[in-house]
Amino acid sequence: MREEIQFEKYIKKGADYHYRQTDKWNFSGFNPYVLARYEKHVNIVLNYVGIVNKNGSNPLRVVDFGCGDGVLLHKLAKRLGSTHFEYYGIDLSKEALEIAKQRLPRASFGQMGVYDSGFENSFFDIVISSDVIEHVNFPNKMVEEMHRVSKDNAIIIIGTPIKYTMKPMDLMHFQEFYPEEFRCLMGTKYSPIDLIESHNLIDYAKYISSRPSRFWFKMKTCLEHNPFMAQRKNSSELFTYMFYIGQKNG
Repeated sequence: MREEIQFEKYIKKGADYHYRQTDKWNFSGFNPYVLARYEKHVNIVLNYVGIVNKNGSNPLRVVDFGCGDGVLLHKLAKRLGSTHFEYYGIDLSKEALEIAKQRLPRASFGQMGVYDSGFENSFFDIVISSDVIEHVNFPNKMVEEMHRVSKDNAIIIIGTPIKYTMKPMDLMHFQEFYPEEFRCLMGTKYSPIDLIESHNLIDYAKYISSRPSRFWFKMKTCLEHNPFMAQRKNSSELFTYMFYIGQKNG
């Protein structure tokens, strides 16, 4: 059996590298593709947060599985605020969690794995995860743990790359998923609401093709709009990223 892949990018790139990638003022390290990944995730949460049943005046609890340096929670908290929401995150990287705690001190972070988060049953109203499930050997165990800690009617939103080759091109990925394959994995525990495909494949190919092309995408994102925010409009388009949205059956 293949051992779990050790995610070492926080050590190699620096524990705050996601913040640098999503900072337009850090133009040399800015990555429009990564920024769109997080902004799209946040927008989807905002679109679906209204379907979560609130228990009186209690705040909604949000957890990020594999939160890393906390950039997704940080961006989400800036949009949702802290009055009616509590934020939690788990990750195995001590270095990344230290950054997360600095950036979002009101949140609760723990050095825990996605198979055994340590939270109580039915604890969260919103469960999110970005670019994590493709790294784990047993995605079904991760989904089961997310389901365990979700309240009835909780929403879950997971972002992951779309599979195009039998063997992942990224050596850090244990496995990737076709959209319907991912629906099937998630559908065992959650009722599907939607699956959104974004990050156009042709745009991505142009972006990585040359330094001038990357410069053009960065400038367009800073001055106009981020091309990677576009999502599927017709069946002929190809995309590189997807977001699954589901709800735990009450």
